[in-house]
Amino acid sequence: MQPTTAAVPRTPFRVTAGARPHLLAVPSEPTAAKVARDFIRTALRGTPLAPLLDNAVLLTSEAVTTSHLRAPASADVLLRLLTADHGLRVSVHDEAPGRIPAQTAPGRASDQEPDHGLLLFRHLADDWGTAPAAGPRRSPALWFELRTAVQRDS
Repeated sequence: MQPTTAAVPRTPFRVTAGARPHLLAVPSEPTAAKVARDFIRTALRGTPLAPLLDNAVLLTSEAVTTSHLRAPASADVLLRLLTADHGLRVSVHDEAPGRIPAQTAPGRASDQEPDHGLLLFRHLADDWGTAPAAGPRRSPALWFELRTAVQRDS
């Protein structure tokens, strides 16, 4: 699902009792995506959310790579993972100025090069988008949600 400015009916990610936050700050270096993938694997392996592991690792890697490519070399990339019984939400923040590149439809001209990696979010995430800057010097966060089959069917 591509983010839009129009109201889209969707099941909100509920923060329930027992939801667990996980945080990772990693330097914006070429190894950042691997560190983030390992972090996600460690957090999800052996939990009821393990069926979401492959998509979570792939999308996290893409989000962190996007941040690494945008952020100054001296910056950190901040990854936030929120797990709940019904799914997870990952958001990735960096210190790059400006906005996250928009995905353009195939065959349409764009004033900037599209970020083809965002196609993965459209096809694999249950929901995704960008969020306003959080705190001083933070650019918008790229976030995605994955839900268990039980939550998707509700």
